Amino acid sequence: MQEYIVALSYFSALTIVCLVLYAFTYLLPKPDNHNKARSTFFFRLVLLFTIASFEGLLLRYEHFPVIAIVLDNFFILLIAYSLMFAIYTRYDCDINYRHYLLCGAHLLFFVLLIYLLHNQNDNDFFRFFAVIINISIPYFFTIKKSHQQYKRHRIGDRILYSSLIIIFIVFVAYVALYSFFYSHDIQVPIALYFVTLICCICVLFFGFALSIIYSLVGKLRKEIITDRLTGTKNRNYLTDISEQMISLAKRNNTPLSLILCDIDLFKNINDNYGHAAGDKVLVAFSTFVKQSLRAEDVFIRIGGEEFVILLPQIDLTQAIQTAERIKEIINQQHIEIGSEHIHISASFGVTQVDVSSGIDNNINNADIALYEAKRTGRNKVVGHRT
Repeated sequence: MQEYIVALSYFSALTIVCLVLYAFTYLLPKPDNHNKARSTFFFRLVLLFTIASFEGLLLRYEHFPVIAIVLDNFFILLIAYSLMFAIYTRYDCDINYRHYLLCGAHLLFFVLLIYLLHNQNDNDFFRFFAVIINISIPYFFTIKKSHQQYKRHRIGDRILYSSLIIIFIVFVAYVALYSFFYSHDIQVPIALYFVTLICCICVLFFGFALSIIYSLVGKLRKEIITDRLTGTKNRNYLTDISEQMISLAKRNNTPLSLILCDIDLFKNINDNYGHAAGDKVLVAFSTFVKQSLRAEDVFIRIGGEEFVILLPQIDLTQAIQTAERIKEIINQQHIEIGSEHIHISASFGVTQVDVSSGIDNNINNADIALYEAKRTGRNKVVGHRT
C-alpha cells in the first residue's frame, strides 16, 4: 500500500509537469508553414502519452500486471513514434498514411511480443531488452532525420539535435542502471522509471521549444535584412556587413572595392509600362547581377533602382573590370513585358574602399562616379580615384 501511495505521488508530479509543458506549447510561436506547425501537435501527443504510460504502469498495483505491462510499453512506443513525427514535421517532411500504417503494424507486433514474453518468462529482463530494441527503431529514424537537417550555423538545429543526444545518454544510463542493479527484479523500480521519464520530457521540451524560437528569430532576422521584391540583402544589412568587411580588409591589408549601380531611365519604365513592369525589371536586373558575382561578393539593394556591390580582395582596376562585365551582361539581356521585349542598361560608379573611413563616405565617393556616368550618357562605368 505504501509503495502504491509513493507511485501515485510520482504520477501526480509527472502529470503536473506534463500538463504545464502542454499549456506552454500554446505560447510557442506558430510557424507559417502548415506542416511545420503540426510538429507542435505531435509533441503534445508525446506529453499526453507520457502521462498515459505512467498511468498504465499504476495498474500493476490494481492486480492487473499483464495489462499494466502491455499498456505501459504500448504508450512508450507511441511516445517514440510521436517524437519521430514531431521531428519529421519540424523539418517539413510529410507524414502520410504509410507512416501511420507502419506505426500501427509495429504497435500491434510489439503488444503481442510483450504479451508472449510475459507469459513465457516471469523475469522482466528479456522483456526489458525487447522494449529497448523496439523503441530504438523510431528513435533511430528521429536522430537520423535531425542529423540530416543539422546545420551548425543554425542555433535551433544545434539545440534540438543536442537534446536528442542527451535523451539517448539518459536512455543508456537507464539501461545500465537497470542491467547492473535491477535485472533480477520482477518489475522496474517506479522511482527509476519516474526520474527517467521526467528527465527525458523536460530535456525534449526545452530542446524542441528553443529550436522553434531560434528558428523563427532567425527567420525574422532574415526578413529584416532581405529585400522582399528582389531577394537581395537590403540597407539594414549594409551597416553590419560593411563594418565587418572593412575591418577584415584593414586587418589583412587586402583591398575592398564598392560598386554603386543604378538602372538607367527606370522612371520611364514605370511611367510607360506600370509599376508591376518596374518590379519585374528590378527582379530581372537583380538576377542578372547575382549570377555575375562571386560567392563572397555582397549585393545589396539600398533603395528604388539603386544597388551596392561589395567586392572583397578586389582593387579598383579589378572592380572596374567587374562592373564592365556586369554592364555587358545586362546589355545582352531582354525582359518580356506583356507583348514587348525591352532592353535595359545601368550606370556604375566604382571606388576602392578607404578602410580608414566609414561606409557612407565610400558610398558618397562611388555616387560621385555614378553621377559622372549618368551625366556623360549613361550605360557607363566610371571609377573614383582618391
